[in-house]
Amino acid sequence: MVLSFGPSSGKNEPGIDRTKLRLAIFAVLIIGAFFALFSRLWFLQVLASDDYQVLAKENRVRLTQSEPPRGRILDRNGKVLVQNRLSLSVTVDRQVVDTPREIQRILGRLSSILDVPYKDLKTNLVDEAVSPYKPVAVAHDVDKRDVNYILVRKNHFPGVDVEKLQIREYPQGTTAAQILGYVRQISLDNLKDPHFKNARPRYQAGDLIGVAGLEYTYDRWLRGQPRISQVVVDSAGQVVRAPRELQEQEPGKDLYLALDVEIQKLAERALEDGLAAARSSYAAPAGGVVVMDAENGDVLALASSPTYDPALLADGITEKEFDSLGGGTESNDDDAFPNRAISSGTPPGSTFKVVTAGAAMATGLVTPYTYLGCPPVFEYREVAFNNWTSADMGTMGFPRSLEVSCDTFYYALGAKLEEAFGASAGDGSERFQKYMRTAGFGHDTGIDLPNEFDGRVPDEEWCLSVQEAGLCTEGWLPGYTVNMSIGQGDLLVTPLQMAVTFAAIANGGAVMEPHVGDFFMDESDDGEEKIIKDIKPEVTSRLPLDAAEIAPINDGLLDVISGAEGTAAGAFAGFPTDRFPIYGKTGTAQIGALDSGLNYAWFVSYSEDPRYVVAVYLEKAGHGGESAAPVARQIWEGVFGIDKTTDVNLSSDSSG
Repeated sequence: MVLSFGPSSGKNEPGIDRTKLRLAIFAVLIIGAFFALFSRLWFLQVLASDDYQVLAKENRVRLTQSEPPRGRILDRNGKVLVQNRLSLSVTVDRQVVDTPREIQRILGRLSSILDVPYKDLKTNLVDEAVSPYKPVAVAHDVDKRDVNYILVRKNHFPGVDVEKLQIREYPQGTTAAQILGYVRQISLDNLKDPHFKNARPRYQAGDLIGVAGLEYTYDRWLRGQPRISQVVVDSAGQVVRAPRELQEQEPGKDLYLALDVEIQKLAERALEDGLAAARSSYAAPAGGVVVMDAENGDVLALASSPTYDPALLADGITEKEFDSLGGGTESNDDDAFPNRAISSGTPPGSTFKVVTAGAAMATGLVTPYTYLGCPPVFEYREVAFNNWTSADMGTMGFPRSLEVSCDTFYYALGAKLEEAFGASAGDGSERFQKYMRTAGFGHDTGIDLPNEFDGRVPDEEWCLSVQEAGLCTEGWLPGYTVNMSIGQGDLLVTPLQMAVTFAAIANGGAVMEPHVGDFFMDESDDGEEKIIKDIKPEVTSRLPLDAAEIAPINDGLLDVISGAEGTAAGAFAGFPTDRFPIYGKTGTAQIGALDSGLNYAWFVSYSEDPRYVVAVYLEKAGHGGESAAPVARQIWEGVFGIDKTTDVNLSSDSSG
């Protein structure tokens, strides 16, 4: 055998060259990979070490915010209307559960465990009004067994946690729902609202805010200051270092109200009873009641129907449930959210005759002792204005004109006001409208609640502003003033505005700013409670009337209830007016034909001691003496503690 160790020849040589080439390429790749890794390591440790240390630190630091206890709301006697309670709530972090698949998987498990519909959990999770950077509470008041099940299996529920959250609680149930309002997490739209935008401390995404009622108005005082802490967590999200407090927590302040919860309940019950009685003949879908102290503007009650249960909103409410309550659009008769005592604007009917009487005397056109006729028809500039009755009731002064609610008496006053001061027939000074504004109409009353309607005082300027909309196309006509003199036409007022002007008559002329809030209470360092904000009564204007001019108006309003021909005498039959004198005026706002069922019923009244005002307004409920006056009577019986012993004899005339 011959062995050869020399160079190979023939067909095997090309294969050997290819093998060497592959080995060389592989070696180069290995060396290149090591070089790249070494270079990256050197870059991270040397060139970019400072930047990445900061970034690493930021990834480990978390800011946590602990909501402070929100201030309670109490009535004038210290009865709690709103307080806080702790709720075991399941939360989901949307930064962890961030894909449709994860949402379906996690919420599906929670739905099964908590026995809550999947769609309800998802509705809460994807609510756009809730901060995406804060865990979302998807279920409240969770059973402890379910909580324990979730906590011991947290690895199966990434992004899910259980927190003790504070939820608003309403010990008085549905009482004063529209007054109190409700809270929810702040939204982007809320942050644009100057009420929140300019607040200190600043609002953050996820903060709870008041979005209606007193919760909105006094949010700054009720909210307190959250505790903000800095915590360090590991990659699994576990806290690895004790929290460091950056901002100390301050509880919200307690708000005490002028409102009396017992009078509020009385007013709400009387309103519901009155609407139920009116529904035997009319639609009567809604209404409002005001009870106010005429001396200082304290609002003792504001009732509105329909209403809602604020506890539904405290625990979270679905869009469908919100819509079922009306969705906050007052054009819907069934809407439970508007406070109709301050937001409903309609003509006031004959209750407005006290304003016309005051304006005529204040401008010097008549005296307290003026007598005018009460014919069935008053003709002015070839237009016939009819009285509510076809009978000629003869000549009368102010007291009887109010007692029998004579329309033609006030048409004559309206004509005098137009001829002297009107935009078309008079000197253009529109002193009638100026008196109305002084009496509290055509602008907000200043009450400490949101969404108050300003009302409307029609004048030449308003007439010009609505012509493009097809209204007032002929300009201001003299007859507009005549019609407005009995509270009809384009004049719009709220029940609260009527209460304010009647309060001014009752107290001698002071137009008070109404207020529901009374003062805020806080605990001092020594543990004693102290008043930190006092909401003082204010006089916004004064009626330009002296005692002699107010006297005949008072006399007439007393006769409306106590007089033989009073339009509310039937509704107050058997009421002990000798011991508890009541002064009042009926009114019927003629929205459609007189007997069409579209008319709005009014009754505004006041007492001597205590000097309270009660204003009642019922939508589509017939005449004031027929439907609204019995509601006021029921309230007065409750205020004075009178046992009802006499059935109400309802008036059926059309005078109010």
